[in-house]
Amino acid sequence: MADLERQKYLEAYYDNEADANKQMSFANAAAAVYMLVIWIFYLTRFFKYHSFITFILINVFFPLGILTLLTPLLYAFKFKDRLRKPNYKYFVLYSFVFVITVLNVILPKHSAIAWALCILMTNHYYNPKVGRVVFIAVIIASLGATFGGMFVGEFDANLLFGNEIMENVDTHAVFANGPADRLKMLNQLYAMGKGFFDLDYNRYLGSVVFYYLPRLVILALVYLVSRALNKRTYKLLVSEIHVNNEQAKTKTELEVAKEIQLATLPGEIATSKDIEIVAELKAAKEVGGDFYDYFKIDDNHTAIVIGDISGKGVPAAMFMMKTITCFKNFVAPNKKPSQILKEVNATLYDNNHMNMFVTCFLAILDKRTGELEFANAGHNPPIIGSNFKYHYLKCNPGFVLGGLKDAFVVDEKITLGHGESITLYTDGVTEARNEKGGFYGEERFLNFFNSRDFTCLVEVHHALKDDIAKFTDNYEQSDDITVISLKYQGEDCVYLEKSFDAKMENIPSALQVVEQFCDEQKVIADFKNNLLVVADELYSNIVKHGYNNQGGEVFTRLLFNKDKNEFVMTVIDRAHPFNQLEVNNSPVAGEAGKTQVGGLGILIVKKIMSQYAYDRINNKNILVLRKRF
Repeated sequence: MADLERQKYLEAYYDNEADANKQMSFANAAAAVYMLVIWIFYLTRFFKYHSFITFILINVFFPLGILTLLTPLLYAFKFKDRLRKPNYKYFVLYSFVFVITVLNVILPKHSAIAWALCILMTNHYYNPKVGRVVFIAVIIASLGATFGGMFVGEFDANLLFGNEIMENVDTHAVFANGPADRLKMLNQLYAMGKGFFDLDYNRYLGSVVFYYLPRLVILALVYLVSRALNKRTYKLLVSEIHVNNEQAKTKTELEVAKEIQLATLPGEIATSKDIEIVAELKAAKEVGGDFYDYFKIDDNHTAIVIGDISGKGVPAAMFMMKTITCFKNFVAPNKKPSQILKEVNATLYDNNHMNMFVTCFLAILDKRTGELEFANAGHNPPIIGSNFKYHYLKCNPGFVLGGLKDAFVVDEKITLGHGESITLYTDGVTEARNEKGGFYGEERFLNFFNSRDFTCLVEVHHALKDDIAKFTDNYEQSDDITVISLKYQGEDCVYLEKSFDAKMENIPSALQVVEQFCDEQKVIADFKNNLLVVADELYSNIVKHGYNNQGGEVFTRLLFNKDKNEFVMTVIDRAHPFNQLEVNNSPVAGEAGKTQVGGLGILIVKKIMSQYAYDRINNKNILVLRKRF
């Protein structure tokens, strides 16, 4: 597993190694401070030199060791990319081993425990191989340090003498003289012994048996514990990386599923000479169970539907796709809403092994008269009205679809007045919660509609999202939020829809379309000229600052209401979020007559237009400009 799996998860593994190298750098720095203090003690003669060689070792290898220890700290702050190099950890660890070796030679009896630190430090790397390599280096270095300390380190009786007191050994010479005197003394002791295995007198072998081997046993125990910890932590790291990769893969798949799901829904905005429709779905998870749809049944009838599937996630999304397919198949001319719902119910009920169900509200508008025929299948009552006179529609609650073999739904009728709208929504709106556990609620929802005079449905949806966000204070969304609104114009309107690729050379032809439409509708010349300036500015901003001159679709819908003598222009693009109405229109400091990017056109927008609104729906910027003459 190890090599292939380590390669598979190399990126995350090196991220951990980089962090471990950084932590080791601080540990090395602490050791450097320790070495510096000891060096100062020797320089101030608080500690005595035992020989000239000791003097050389201390004043050469101590500063070298301090610099070696501080080098990783420099890399940690100045060359962070080096921390990710696979072999950098050995430089950090071996520099620590080198310094401990020097300390153990100079101070044999004071630095023994430091060897364990070298092994323990490998736990940062979650790699048994690193621990094994460092352990081998430690046992070799500590053996060398043991013999080095016998000759040049400070006096250590446990290292230099056996269990018997040698009265004829001049211990003072050990302190006063260097390696040659110690070698003479050790050879003298060996000669007094009973052979090679007389450990009290053969200090070469005795120091190994009584001094080095006990340390080796302890270091081996530390290594075994560290190795077990390394293995366990490494497996946990691999498991965590595996889980994260699977989660990322699942998330990616769910995001693709969400895109497929949203692709089955119609556009978020539609306008004709008779109606205006705006819709939006915001799933609580990657995929959800809410849906909306609208259909042109024939030249005179349009249907809208909204639904909320029981449950969440992939099962709800699959049931939702089935439900949408049913509506697309069963919505047809001369069918009553109840008939359509009953046919959908029958299909959903068959093979419904998961016992899922859906609440639905279906309405069909006769655009000639404003008559709205509808049927409710256990869904929330919609909000209907206009101009501060909104109310909940009183309707039969009906029963959910898919739960029973027969659908208990009835047809009902109302007539929409000119300019009135109907808003269908799911309970994700009214049941949106804040951190204190409070619900947005039906009363606040209705009060929102009656709180102001809205320019258009785009403004309604934008303001509603802001109001919900203000109430929840960005608390985690627990349910899908879906809203679809239909406004009945009921008046003599003419409209035109055109798209162009967002490139500067295409703007003149797009402006020509606007100019020609205004001429055909005999729009006031002054307004037309100002509108062309506005359109030019809007299009240019989208091309340059929205799409960054990379191209993309810019959709324009022009509508002229002859009865109200009203002009409406809607511009939609898929560029990054960019609300041109919020451009800072103040003059640029020190440059008279100049405004910020987009400032000129937006100043004219706010001067000549009666109303204007922006919203970001389904990753699209939607800008609506309205002029009442």
